[in-house]
Amino acid sequence: MAREGRDGTVGALLHGLAVLDMFSQDRPVIGIGEVARQLGVHRSTASRLAATLATAGYLEPAGDGQGRYRLAAKLAVLGEIAATGNELPSVALPALRDLVSRLGETGHLGVLEANEAVTVAVVDGWQTVRMHSWVGKRSPAHCSSMGKALLAGLASQDFLARYPDPDLPVSTPATITTRAELEKCLADVRARGYAEDREELEPHLHCVAAPVFGRDGTVVASVSVSGPASRLREPAAVATAAAEVRATARQIGARLGAPREVPGWEPPAG
Repeated sequence: MAREGRDGTVGALLHGLAVLDMFSQDRPVIGIGEVARQLGVHRSTASRLAATLATAGYLEPAGDGQGRYRLAAKLAVLGEIAATGNELPSVALPALRDLVSRLGETGHLGVLEANEAVTVAVVDGWQTVRMHSWVGKRSPAHCSSMGKALLAGLASQDFLARYPDPDLPVSTPATITTRAELEKCLADVRARGYAEDREELEPHLHCVAAPVFGRDGTVVASVSVSGPASRLREPAAVATAAAEVRATARQIGARLGAPREVPGWEPPAG
């Protein structure tokens, strides 16, 4: 068992992170002796730290025959994820504002955390009667359009890990109540390219969302508009909102370097 410090920190983990902190543009390769000296540990301990980081995919042998290490590609992947998460709101807001100006309904940008859709950007609608939301709002993903657009991008094993129970929590009488029903709904989302919430999260609220794809073709966020069911219930209104959110999501994805088409999803129109 890893030993904890008085403040609850794990010493071995801190040492491992300290090894990663040693790397820089001017120091792309590091030897075991350097690690031992900087951390003030025995050479054998430094060697075990480096070997553990390599096994976990964070370091790799430098291949110079001197037992030195360099950073592995896994860190580049994590860095790209972090960069994408940080840039999403700033990249998305101009397009989200344009979307709201055209439709008048409140616009949202959301990401998936566990089985919740988390709002990371909001633009209030200009209609007198409109939905009010806030950054940081969490909604059960299975009963929100934003969440469904995010869930539809998951691999099967990831989806099942998030929903091990065949029954789902209920928010309103219209909420999807079983995992099997949700899986069918997500297949429809991929086939249509957009998701709907027909009073499944809140009574009298209707929402339409589309996925935002990242550089590698995975779903990194979703864009939605929400308003009273009285305005967004009719097929013509849904079709208009769907076309607009898809175009907006595609615009944001393009700025993130997303591919033009993603296998398994309805190709964008035009």
